[in-house]
Amino acid sequence: MVRALPHPHELDTRITYTESAYWYACGALAPGSVQGWKLYVPMTPGNAREVMCRLAPVLLGAGLHFKYVKDIATLQQLNAGVYGYSQIGKCLVIYLPHPDVAILDILKDTLGPYRDQCPAVPCARPFGGRLPLYYRFGCYLGRTLVLGPDEIDDNRTSLAHAVPEGVEDVLAAFTDPEPEDSVVRHFLRRYPVFRALAQQGKCGVFHAMDTSGETLREVVLKAGYHRGQLQADGTDGCDLLRRELACYRVLAERELDRLAPALLDVLDVPRKVVLVLEYIDGRSLLHHKLAGRLAVGHLERAWTLLDRFHAAGVYLGDAKLANFLLDSDDDVRAVDFEAAGVIGDHAPPIRTFFVTPEPSDPRRSDLAHFLVSVLYPYAQGRDGWADRHVDLRVCLEHEPGDEAEAWALERLGVLCGRGPDRPIGG
Repeated sequence: MVRALPHPHELDTRITYTESAYWYACGALAPGSVQGWKLYVPMTPGNAREVMCRLAPVLLGAGLHFKYVKDIATLQQLNAGVYGYSQIGKCLVIYLPHPDVAILDILKDTLGPYRDQCPAVPCARPFGGRLPLYYRFGCYLGRTLVLGPDEIDDNRTSLAHAVPEGVEDVLAAFTDPEPEDSVVRHFLRRYPVFRALAQQGKCGVFHAMDTSGETLREVVLKAGYHRGQLQADGTDGCDLLRRELACYRVLAERELDRLAPALLDVLDVPRKVVLVLEYIDGRSLLHHKLAGRLAVGHLERAWTLLDRFHAAGVYLGDAKLANFLLDSDDDVRAVDFEAAGVIGDHAPPIRTFFVTPEPSDPRRSDLAHFLVSVLYPYAQGRDGWADRHVDLRVCLEHEPGDEAEAWALERLGVLCGRGPDRPIGG
């Protein structure tokens, strides 16, 4: 059952509201308010209900229009970046046409107990003090801003455009600048980033240059986000990267490190974890599937890698096409070990697909998830993955669309025992 946030009438029976599939919108905008300041309050599954109950009287007393996500499932997807990287943390949106010193002070005071407890909002400016409070200037209706004689697009995907050129940042006076960490700054200066490869709620993956040697070389930076994509057990993006770092050490001990990108450098400090990895010029097997170029030979090579990991006592946890990279020499290597570990250890609940029945043996689970990732009917873009719950028995009825799917179906049949009375979850 999907857990709900408070209904508006739980907060106050006098609230007028409208609702959509994902939001409750409370109160009404002042007449003529078409653009202005927006405040964002990020929340987590553990504190969202409490935050809303604390803030609602403040917002209602000030006569402010606001909207908030209706349920925990939507909040989790928002914070994971499923609806876009720029939408992370935008769980409660407050419309503030005219900045008011008193209301800003009250908001900051009310949110004080949640300092350092919530994810950052990537494309909005922070009020600082590690408060879960951010802002930007944008349109309230439509997608364009009117600034003087000009009409411009409301760019919501860039921190640089949080306060557009020509708009005075009157909220800056109410912010507290965050102190810069010299250790982090020094580390990151060695690896200047020039391209984002992937951005999610838990971490970012970047193409960068290593400037520490005599010659420049391309590397990949993987940065964990503090309180990013917070899990039910309280772990966040930094914890996931610490888990990946521990797995890299296991791979080295068991002589499996050549099956993955080399680990070149590490920054592990409070609130920040960064792995520097070998850059591999290639594309994931998922990319090749979506492009119609996934070959049986690629799958065989990935299957062999899985066998080698399992034989050495290591599972991948989230084995899928996206986590196998085909390089320019047509060789396959595994990437992304946030969910990986030693067989017998407790596994984190990190999955792209939710398989029924889920095999209890992590090796069989790896195989099942990999085969499901070959057979899954991907929609265009991540937003189209409406339902990632897969029944293996139903999956076996799938008609193969190509040789790769036929290959996967054959192995899934063997894994499941084919017969209806044979156990899948052994």
